[in-house]
Amino acid sequence: MKNSILKYSIFLLLLSSCRIIYPDIKYEPIKFGSYYFPTYDEVQFEEKQKESGEINPWIYTGPNDSLSEFTNQWYSKHLNSLGEPILYTKTNKQKKIIRFTHLGTWSNPYSYRLEKKDKVIKITYNKTKGLGGYKAGRRIKHKTKKVALEKWEEIIEKVENIDFWSIETHDPNMVLDGEEWILEILIDDRYHFISRNSPDVYDGKEYAELCTLIANSFSE
Repeated sequence: MKNSILKYSIFLLLLSSCRIIYPDIKYEPIKFGSYYFPTYDEVQFEEKQKESGEINPWIYTGPNDSLSEFTNQWYSKHLNSLGEPILYTKTNKQKKIIRFTHLGTWSNPYSYRLEKKDKVIKITYNKTKGLGGYKAGRRIKHKTKKVALEKWEEIIEKVENIDFWSIETHDPNMVLDGEEWILEILIDDRYHFISRNSPDVYDGKEYAELCTLIANSFSE
């Protein structure tokens, strides 16, 4: 009897480790305060898609520079636990900020935030004990250091080269697992963000290179 119970327990453990975890059950919505991104009305958006005949059940997109409430809750709870500020509300405040946030399903969330004030460039690195695809955790790493002005200029050049400001916010690919690479750029009155799932694997080489360039500037 004991052997049967043991075998059944092992079977359940193996089964649970191999299951496909869909986004609608993987990320538990929470209420904690302000969202880090604008939220669009999903019902209105779907109605407009139907009216225009553009709806595609296999492509999960939305209006530029906004997220569904569900995704906004997911991203925001991690940025909140990372101790990061909200950027999109700071337009017209003469801010120059670039932030790369990485949410890996099975890895600790982290972010790199570059800020330019006059000719002084600083980068802040934050990391939490949570899992990017699950619940947020407490911050375990926080460090700020100066970066050479040339590095900022190199990143801005890359931003322009890949035509960042014209790239759609939403990932056209439907990936059930992987890593969310979220890049926000705020330059004075201009704000734009892009989210891609594992762009280094799924047809996003140039975007991945830009995000990696930002992250690597912390260690240089």
